[in-house]
Formats: sequence, structure tokens, C-alpha cells
Amino acid sequence: MKQFALMAVAVAGCAEQQTPPPVRTLPPTMGSRPVGPGVAPQIDSCGLGSIGDLVGKSVTETMADDARKRSGARTVRVIRPGMMVTMDFRPDRLNIVVDDKGKVTDLRCG
Repeated sequence: MKQFALMAVAVAGCAEQQTPPPVRTLPPTMGSRPVGPGVAPQIDSCGLGSIGDLVGKSVTETMADDARKRSGARTVRVIRPGMMVTMDFRPDRLNIVVDDKGKVTDLRCG
């Protein structure tokens, strides 16, 4: 009977020791993206609040440089449809996302 009780305790102890799934972290972003599981939190680390009026306007080199200065971002990058971009997160970088006609559709930090 003693052996049965010890075995039951040992089995119960094994059942309780489950490894939690790994936590997946994503770099913060900002813009018109949905919020929910698997979506990074929205953080304004590059001054997006001061340049929201640019959405819907055509991007030019002058406008992108002005947006960088107004936002206080250290660097700016224009992302066009199908363009390959690095996945490194830089909180002081302003990303200007444009559609195939060159109109600003989203502004993000990173």
C-alpha cells in the first residue's frame, strides 16, 4: 500500500510540471495596424503624433525629410509596396509606408 501511495504522488508531481510555451516578443510598431494577440503594442518612439497630417499625401524626398525633422526622428525610410526591408527595430527611425501611387498609407516607428 505504501508503494502505491508513493507512486501516486510521483505521478501527480510529473503531471503538474508542464513547460509553458515560449514567449514570442515582437518589436513595437505604430500605425493603423490591428491590436490583438501576436500584434506588437503601439509605441510612439519617433514622434508620430506630430506628423499624422501626412497620411494620404504624396511622398517626396522633401516631404520625407520634413517629416523626419518635425517628428524628431533620427532617420527616415520610405517603404514602397513589395519593397524588402530589414527587420531590425530602431525606435528613432520613422518609416513612411506608401501605396503603389506614392500616397502615404501608414507611419511607423522602427
